[in-house]
Amino acid sequence: MHRGINPRLTIFTALSMVIPVYNREHTLPRTLRSIEQLGLWPRRLILVDNNSTDNSWEIMQQWSTRMKERKRDVVLLKEPKPGASAARNRGLKEVETPYVMFFDSDDEMRWMHVLDFAHAITEDPEYDIFGRDILYEDADGRRRKLYFTAKSPMFNHIFRGCLSTQRMVIRTELIREVGGWDETLPAWNDYELGVRLLLASNLVIDIGEKPTVVTYHSADSITGSSYSARHEQWEKSLDRVEEHFRKAGRDDLVRLTDARRMILASQYRREADKCKDTAMRENAIRQAKRLYAEVIEKTDSPRKMKAIYLHNRLFKRLTWVLARIIFPLKKD
Repeated sequence: MHRGINPRLTIFTALSMVIPVYNREHTLPRTLRSIEQLGLWPRRLILVDNNSTDNSWEIMQQWSTRMKERKRDVVLLKEPKPGASAARNRGLKEVETPYVMFFDSDDEMRWMHVLDFAHAITEDPEYDIFGRDILYEDADGRRRKLYFTAKSPMFNHIFRGCLSTQRMVIRTELIREVGGWDETLPAWNDYELGVRLLLASNLVIDIGEKPTVVTYHSADSITGSSYSARHEQWEKSLDRVEEHFRKAGRDDLVRLTDARRMILASQYRREADKCKDTAMRENAIRQAKRLYAEVIEKTDSPRKMKAIYLHNRLFKRLTWVLARIIFPLKKD
């Protein structure tokens, strides 16, 4: 047991966990099993069904009954408004603890997950956002680490999505202050939320420790398997992020948003390189050209934006390093 945590405790009373569920009968048991074996439980676990048409609700009910027999506080809710953000906001209403953790119903956590966050919160309660590295498993089974960093958090979140759902615990008061999850965004909603959180607070800490979450990518996940086929969704979130930066008077961050658009355009084009379906390939090329042209037309740094695009096309990764060099921030 970590220093600062009473070894007799089985529940961390300062934390609640919220999990939206939509048609996850094939993955939900894995997620619930991983929660069941936690070394330290959250004060309250809130499961929110979001119009599932499979057996997800029945799985939730059966599991909840077993957990209540073990004196675990499990709350089952239903949210009729479609979308994970609506389900998360419904769950957020039931949170009575100082901190909240959101999780997804197709991922899993390891024994130390809540315990590590509890230790960090107990040791450094002045922070608003606690984050950590996670493991990401591709559809083909390959795993890689997705890093969290508290250094230059806004920059790293723009390019590396550090404040993704599974990587953070948030002070409940802060997420309510910024308005919760944006229910109008169908994708990258944690990306947009992360921006609002960081505009409101720079009290961010990396708790360290080994990754205790495995997040799985599949074709039916929110991200899906194709960016160009759902281009409106990602770009809508980036447009919303730009609005936040303009309202805050941060033109330097607007430039970074355009650089992120260039990386997205490169992703569209790289999808076209791999695509065997003619119609899908042509659409990916069309979307890449369109987004590239839109950025070049609006930016005051066309050469730098072209460099971002070309770097990502050639090297596919680490384009954030180039962006760091050519787009210095006013405040960091």
